[in-house]
Amino acid sequence: MPPTLAALVQHSALRLSVLTGHDGLDAQVRWAHASELADPTPYMDGGELILFTGLKLDAEDPEAMRAYVDKLVGKDVVGLGFAAGVNYEGVPGALVDACARAGLPLLEVPRRTPFVAITKAVSAAIAAEQYRAVTAGFDAQREMTRAALSREGPSALLARLASQIDGWAALYDASGAVVATAPAWAVRRANRFVAEAERLRDRPAPASAVVSESDGGDDRVELQTVGGGRRAKAVLAVGTAAPLGTAERYAVHSAVALLTLTTERSRALQEAEQRLGAAVLKMLLVGEGDHARAVAGQLYGGLLDAPMRVVVAEPASATAVRLARSGVTATARGAEVLPGATGPATAPPAPSGPRRTAKGTQARARQTGEPGAAPAGGRAGRAGAGAADSPAAPAQGVVLGAGGGADAQGESFARLVQPLEELADAVETAAARNGEAVLVVPDGARLAVLATDGGAAVAACARFAATAEAAQSARRPGGGDEGLAIGVSAPAGLPAVAHAFKQADQALSVARRRGVPLIEHEDVAAGSVLPLLADDAVRAFADGLLRSLREHDANGRGDLVASLRAWLSRHGQWDAAAADLGVHRHTLRYRMRRVEEILGRSLDDPDVRMELWLALKATG
Repeated sequence: MPPTLAALVQHSALRLSVLTGHDGLDAQVRWAHASELADPTPYMDGGELILFTGLKLDAEDPEAMRAYVDKLVGKDVVGLGFAAGVNYEGVPGALVDACARAGLPLLEVPRRTPFVAITKAVSAAIAAEQYRAVTAGFDAQREMTRAALSREGPSALLARLASQIDGWAALYDASGAVVATAPAWAVRRANRFVAEAERLRDRPAPASAVVSESDGGDDRVELQTVGGGRRAKAVLAVGTAAPLGTAERYAVHSAVALLTLTTERSRALQEAEQRLGAAVLKMLLVGEGDHARAVAGQLYGGLLDAPMRVVVAEPASATAVRLARSGVTATARGAEVLPGATGPATAPPAPSGPRRTAKGTQARARQTGEPGAAPAGGRAGRAGAGAADSPAAPAQGVVLGAGGGADAQGESFARLVQPLEELADAVETAAARNGEAVLVVPDGARLAVLATDGGAAVAACARFAATAEAAQSARRPGGGDEGLAIGVSAPAGLPAVAHAFKQADQALSVARRRGVPLIEHEDVAAGSVLPLLADDAVRAFADGLLRSLREHDANGRGDLVASLRAWLSRHGQWDAAAADLGVHRHTLRYRMRRVEEILGRSLDDPDVRMELWLALKATG
């Protein structure tokens, strides 16, 4: 801390005497300044020791001295030093009385002590304090670095930080949950600031905030974001009885830097994991499960040895889909087409940032794409809007794109796909808390997750979707295309990952069509195919197929549409269908012959009967 008036009085070389204000000698002196101005306060910041000789002031005038001293006290000047034997033989009584009345410390400076000696003493003391603070900060940094590299990791680092600041420290993860505290008793105190940590996490990094306890406690609590990316990876909170000093501030900054290093992997390691994750996913999608396991090693724990589910998520926004489609088109030209997929061409997201959460880690290391990254990969020729959205089916295969560049719409696109990052955070947080391994492959337009069946990561997807649906309903009762569409596969073993990905992709398409945030593949198989007909292209086909029959009925020449519906619903049973219509079966036979004549199709063909029935259902 800066020197005090008492320290200057005790300085043997200065020979200062205290005339008034003995109770204020503990005040810290931020600077010593000589001034003969009648009112120096416009040039003061507070905390100064003013030195003067009374050259331009009548130091023997009581009124003038009271006005002068009151101005100094109002500016938070901590003391006044008067040089005796220069302009006055001694210290004038009017000045002594004014300082005594105001409680301002008044020091007598002997003639042989120059003002510059006092200024130098204050400057040297401040410099020594700053040097001590810097040295203490370096010592704290060394100790915390050793702690961060120890087996306990962040927990040991927080313990060293708490001792350095003489208070407590807590670390919150990306979800706002408390993951470590020091000392141990601080966990209850840290839980009081979860809401503040969540609000700070949502602000652009780096960010900080000073809060106080709501129960009237004496702690001063400061929160700072941790992480070098656009979004905070964690939040550090420190609680102290007083504002942080220079040394304590160095310690906190060092802790933030070290925690950032423990939560942010180096760029070289990120690129290595990206390549490894892309290779593992590529092998899984072409049925090379054994090779994928050998390449992954222990990186994903036991994930590849247990039944797993594949989760595929895309923005539900039509704008994001449009942007994704344009990005996929650019990427597909140079993408590698992998054999092994059947049906409409589907593909995993481009492995622009594989993530993993390994069991037993103290702090999860996550990597997200660069801000505004353009979509890469996705489905060949389409971007998750369903098979009917693609006028021409592309070549079959699985496409792993290499990534595309952001265009002028990058900022808007980044905002639309932000829920993908939030979902990835929720999945990884749930997996880390439960010691699960999970493979998360983010992309500008898509997110693919391989997670243990029945585990916390899959459950986190369901909770995220439920929360998003509730929030969206509250904003707009009619729902809409905001948020995410998520598809979840059935449980699958390692050899069936490609098939599971296709299931998740199909479930995602159904979720988008139904306007719901999440669909599991089992729900698609257990449900009805009729909701899938809620598509403009299907309705247009149905209207075109039945148009000639409706025009015939509109002219009053028989109810062919109703007769066709009744006959199909009775599986071609003439008597039962005729009874439903209230006509003779010969009348019904005549009407069905007219249907065949008008449509130019035979009702003996089961495909024709199926198309007509679905057309009737699609048009109501």
